[in-house]
Amino acid sequence: MRGMLAGSLEMTSDGTVRGMVGGDVIVTPGVHATIKGMIAGDVIVERGASVRITGMVSGRVVNLGGVVEVRGMVAG
Repeated sequence: MRGMLAGSLEMTSDGTVRGMVGGDVIVTPGVHATIKGMIAGDVIVERGASVRITGMVSGRVVNLGGVVEVRGMVAG
């Protein structure tokens, strides 16, 4: 995803967020995601998902049984 999204984003396939998301990002089971942009809400990582964060998350990172790597900034 590139650009700006005013609401939340549910990732159901592998990909990279390079823009700004105004709500939460939910990464569903089995999905591998990279966040290089800015997330105004939370990042929710469901069981079996994996996320690499090199951007900024204003909210929290909620890990429900996935794999999370943070090399960016999490403010919440």
